[in-house]
Amino acid sequence: MVNMESETVTTQKVVVRRAPKFLTFMVAGIIVGIFVALILTFAFPNTSDLTLTQIFGFLVLITGAVGATLGLVFALMFDRLFSKRTVTVEAERIEVTDK
Repeated sequence: MVNMESETVTTQKVVVRRAPKFLTFMVAGIIVGIFVALILTFAFPNTSDLTLTQIFGFLVLITGAVGATLGLVFALMFDRLFSKRTVTVEAERIEVTDK
């Protein structure tokens, strides 16, 4: 049994650039927001009817959302910075077909 394969090679120009992972920046911003909420919870005396857990929960909602937004803004800034450093290279695509 002889297996006949034909190989087709095509060359194409492609643009290569680095891009940040947006989800990683967003998660990092949320984590920083949680730490800020923890610090703010114990930084001021509790003079309200709310418990410290409730105050921490409210602050996590606010600072987590702000942290996620700031993380995405930083990711966009890095994306703009890296988009200026693009390189055009030639890529070869090899297709193997059975006959």
